[in-house]
Amino acid sequence: MTPTHVWSHLAELPAFRALIRSIEHHLLEEHKPFAAPVLDVGVGDGHFAAVALGPCLDVGIDVDRLAMRQAGKRQVYRHLVEASATTMPFPSNFFGTIISNCVIEHIRDLRSTLREMHRVLRPGGSLLLTVPTDRLEANFPVPAALRAVGLRGVAQRYLSWFRRVQVHYHLLSREQWLENLTCAGLEVTQQRGYMSARATAFFELGHYTAWHNLLARRLAGRWVIWPWRPRFVLIERLLTGFVDEPEREDDSCFLMLARKP
Repeated sequence: MTPTHVWSHLAELPAFRALIRSIEHHLLEEHKPFAAPVLDVGVGDGHFAAVALGPCLDVGIDVDRLAMRQAGKRQVYRHLVEASATTMPFPSNFFGTIISNCVIEHIRDLRSTLREMHRVLRPGGSLLLTVPTDRLEANFPVPAALRAVGLRGVAQRYLSWFRRVQVHYHLLSREQWLENLTCAGLEVTQQRGYMSARATAFFELGHYTAWHNLLARRLAGRWVIWPWRPRFVLIERLLTGFVDEPEREDDSCFLMLARKP
């Protein structure tokens, strides 16, 4: 992993978010070039596509109109469409590649989402998905510490609160994710865990040390006001180390590459 990749995220995002985006950037880079036309499901503000997926993608969809306006300013998509992943306004058997980076866990109707992805993907086309698993919350240090001192009820309420904040509807095991893709008619050809327990601890605790990023976002519309790289040298080195970690059985997130037969 090159530090340049980490910096491209750290210059715009809070450190905890730059961590997971840097890892996903590294993993998805290995699957380039993407067969066209390419559909990005869940574009957000377009940061990840501009930094990790570009230089140009064919179509991006999202339901957040404000975020899509921000994505449009980055000029990384040929077409942006306001649409739900559960009812996509595209013909069947059209896209050569579909990418969805940490998105489908936020969509209530997972079954319809995967069926639509199967429908609009052409035979032989590729689907690249990154998702959190049930190990994410298991690797959080705060609820573990609460349980260690006998506060199991508090730990469970904390996890319920965190899940609501993150809008996580689906934190499935690796086996359950694979089963869902198979049921949708997709054939998983590659799979890989990512984000170790150590990295996950940084991710969770980083939410509480990023107050200045939240303040900057509200006041200036940017997570990072002064992206001067020497200020971030230590945190960049730390994140690069997390990105370079090998796969482990207890990794918190999961990448799947599937094809439509």
